[in-house]
Amino acid sequence: MMRPKFVLAGVAIALAATGCSLTEPASVQTPKVDLIGSTWLAEDIDGGGVIDDAQSTLVFGTDGRVSGRGGCNQYGGVVTLKGASMIVDQVFSTKMACAAPALMDQETRFLNALQATRSYRVDGTKLVLVDGEGKARLRFDR
Repeated sequence: MMRPKFVLAGVAIALAATGCSLTEPASVQTPKVDLIGSTWLAEDIDGGGVIDDAQSTLVFGTDGRVSGRGGCNQYGGVVTLKGASMIVDQVFSTKMACAAPALMDQETRFLNALQATRSYRVDGTKLVLVDGEGKARLRFDR
């Protein structure tokens, strides 16, 4: 009869040999797209679409930073990418008034959603930024 400690050791060796992890579920996978150096155009903010002329953008620099246009103003920040995890913080922007209240509202919603990002996924040519509760907040296209 096999002793329990030998069974556990055998399971641990088998998991290590197959590359399985006890801490990360098999469903979590690192996205296959390299975001560094890419530029994206927002198509949707919190399920409300976007104003076509506003062109909210997201650019991933090679220096660990993001930048772009919120709609009216330029913005920048720091991005941390690890697997499917994405954190955007230290966000700053210029403070010019938008020509229309709807543009200012869109820019505010865009920057708030960007700062709420905790992970991302790529669906075909679309980049989707997701908050900590699993809600898709921003959808971009290249």
